[in-house]
Amino acid sequence: RVFMKRVSNSMRNPTYNLMLWNIIWPVTTQFFNLAWMLPYVQLMRMAGHKGYTNKFLLPGNPIASSTGAIPVIQLGLFSLGDQLCTCLQGPAGAFMSQTMMTVLSNTLIIFQAALSALFLGTRYRQVHYASIVLIVMSVLVDLGEKLSDNDCSAHGLQKNRCLYAYKGADGEYHMLSSAAALLWYSLFLLSILPLAASSVYKQYILQGRDVEVVYANWWSGVFQVPWGLLCVPLFWIRLPGQDLPPGQTFRALIDACSCILGYIPHPGDETCASSPSPLFWYVLYLSFNVAWVVLRLWLTKYLSAVWTTTGTVLCLDLTNVFGMIPFLAGGGAQLMTLNDVFATILASVALWVYSMESEIQADRKGSGAGQLNNVVDDDSAAEESQMLGDVVQERSQR
Repeated sequence: RVFMKRVSNSMRNPTYNLMLWNIIWPVTTQFFNLAWMLPYVQLMRMAGHKGYTNKFLLPGNPIASSTGAIPVIQLGLFSLGDQLCTCLQGPAGAFMSQTMMTVLSNTLIIFQAALSALFLGTRYRQVHYASIVLIVMSVLVDLGEKLSDNDCSAHGLQKNRCLYAYKGADGEYHMLSSAAALLWYSLFLLSILPLAASSVYKQYILQGRDVEVVYANWWSGVFQVPWGLLCVPLFWIRLPGQDLPPGQTFRALIDACSCILGYIPHPGDETCASSPSPLFWYVLYLSFNVAWVVLRLWLTKYLSAVWTTTGTVLCLDLTNVFGMIPFLAGGGAQLMTLNDVFATILASVALWVYSMESEIQADRKGSGAGQLNNVVDDDSAAEESQMLGDVVQERSQR
């Protein structure tokens, strides 16, 4: 995420970011996916799994699910919400601090918990509700100082106390109008909704159909290309710094490619000419991202969408720390304020609290997660039964 933020900062133009995250990113990601998926298939075959042939990734593969062949459109819907999230977050991310993006991203768990309870029948214990409250508090702690003080003086900018300011790739603070700040923050929060729906849907399919994670990841990524193209009409909406006529769409794509290569397409795009170029950091981002996506799917299948998001809080906390290092974050590196530190600590405690007890999953056949999450419950029941038996035996002896 730090590398993602660095690329967005360098390609500060909202149009360039839309082109990057909706057209360039979905296509290039598939090459990185194939780079590790093909060796994975070969290794599984060498380990004796005969179903992992050269046709493993083709549609209609019956061994990709314990329930038989699964329509690839069901897997394609995995990435629809993800792409809508990326479409909305891409432009907004260049105008927000890394810590603010992290804290607002943590609100995902609230929407996920509600959708999981509504559509999957998941039930939660008191520790889970306490964890959600802690995450909400972490958001309020981080926003509290900026909302109450909102010091946009030169001193306030350096102390990161201005709600309407962000630090660009040039290392300087830039002010946003109140309308622009409201727009970018609203877009970022709005992007959380499709992501939450997508995560819950992934849990439903992965657990209900017992789908092979790598197979699901491949077809999810393939469909991300057309989903990104469907977002193209959003490029034509007039936003601050974005005034793209439909007839200039292809030209804007060429300019975005030029920018990521380190060239300056137009005056005002000087942040593109960074060294190393944005392409260097983009490749690093993709290298880490493909591993993160498949691991997240694995955790969603064998645990749950909400638990996985809670665990991601720790990843986002590390993002805050790495976002302070100029070597990694570039000119946009920004020290965490005391409120940022407290918000990060609260979010980390929320992860610890949530993990104290398992969720109560609805009984679904073929649900690997349901079986795994119920292990704790079964063990607890066995322990209680054993304790009760010991008490009865002790009383009978008396």
